[in-house]
Amino acid sequence: MDRGGPRIGFISSYNASAGTASIYYPDRCKDVTGELPVFMPCGLTQGFEKGDAVLVLHLSNGSEAGIVMGKYAQGACGAGIAVEGDTLTLKDSSGSIKLSQIIAKCRQ
Repeated sequence: MDRGGPRIGFISSYNASAGTASIYYPDRCKDVTGELPVFMPCGLTQGFEKGDAVLVLHLSNGSEAGIVMGKYAQGACGAGIAVEGDTLTLKDSSGSIKLSQIIAKCRQ
């Protein structure tokens, strides 16, 4: 790859302990990057499986300089984590709850 910018690629390998992943691009003769750092929003570790579609931001100095931002999915995702200010909210198909509510229930 000769220029930077966002790209959609696929996980070739994921090293959870190092927080890195290598990405392959089928449209580039299945070119595979070296280990790129994985973005950790709010310090949260992301998990990947081989073949997951991911958004990668490459710097302009080549395919080995960039960061894996996270999974890319078409359509809505039913579960997630939202951070607004100092409030962390967990949600899934059953509803949502603030982390402060979980902590309060554990202290009772």
